Amino acid sequence: MSFVQSRFARAAGAGTAAATLLSAAALIATPMTAHAAPAATSVTIASPAGGKVAADTDKQVVIINVVGLTGATLDENSVESVDLGADVDCQGLDFYIVTGTTQIATKTPTGGCAPTSGVASETIGINFANSGGTLTKALSGLVFIAPPKLDTTTPVITDLSSALQSADQIQQFLSTGGQTIRVKADNDFTFSGASGVLSASLGGKPLSEVKVWKKTDGTQMTTAPSGTTENGNWFTGKTAAGMTNGNLSITHNGVTKTWSATDLGTSVVTVPVLTAMTPNIGKINTATSVTLTGTFTGATGVNFCGVAGTNFVLNTAGTSITVKTPTSGLADDPAGLGTGNFSGVCPVKVVAPAGSNIHTANSVFSFVAE
Repeated sequence: MSFVQSRFARAAGAGTAAATLLSAAALIATPMTAHAAPAATSVTIASPAGGKVAADTDKQVVIINVVGLTGATLDENSVESVDLGADVDCQGLDFYIVTGTTQIATKTPTGGCAPTSGVASETIGINFANSGGTLTKALSGLVFIAPPKLDTTTPVITDLSSALQSADQIQQFLSTGGQTIRVKADNDFTFSGASGVLSASLGGKPLSEVKVWKKTDGTQMTTAPSGTTENGNWFTGKTAAGMTNGNLSITHNGVTKTWSATDLGTSVVTVPVLTAMTPNIGKINTATSVTLTGTFTGATGVNFCGVAGTNFVLNTAGTSITVKTPTSGLADDPAGLGTGNFSGVCPVKVVAPAGSNIHTANSVFSFVAE
């Protein structure tokens, strides 16, 4: 006999057999106490900061804070699924972790969630098991924002090579930094030039002097916000020293996306750095002894206008090179001084396995014809 049956039997008297039988109909007709719908004092997005999540991107973690929950209990046994907004693909998500009595974490599914549209922020829901109802929060602060999309051919190049054919554009960057790189967006994405909207890093080091260029005129900067005709489809920035890889990370409008060097075709190399040269002038057809100062570990030679110098010596510290200028092989001067009477300014390149030094004011040698 159940607790309910015995309670009714005692009320009618233990000697009355009929009173001990409680029909199923009577039980069904007995009013049951209704469960209160789940409610909370507040439902907020704990992470990411600001509630901005990259749209159309999977495995984006969203952590929800629930304060003052009534009508339900927030634990692994009571929660059935989570809804992250209007996109049906992001509703009924059953991969979640209840990290405490006031917090639950989930992540976006394969393909991510569609960009937020038509509302200031998404409505989120926590669905409880066993018909426990749903805790909902409209205007939760959760916003799915379209992340940056990059050109699929050569999206990251040195700015100096941007005028070349795509196959010839340079995607190799110096670990010493100081280069200006160009990042190109896909055709259906534009970078905003508004202050504070865009930042980026290459090889784990932030780019400086980030500038967005007008889509309608690539020679002018833009400060236009998103959604205008003056948005840029590329930006430039200067690299920093200490990069170890070609990975690119872009934060745009509050969301961050990262691309690997493999995806981009980029690489970071360590090449010689020439900081000083003494002397930097000498006679043509004369083997002038020159001392180069800088960082030259692994260097194997020095070229003047593409012609190898002689008597190359690298010190053990890799900080100094002595070499003599070539006495033949230099091309005639365009002014027409005649064979063997070349004069002019030659770029000086320290040759190493990873490449040569970049061209600067310190890397030129002047030949004079006397």
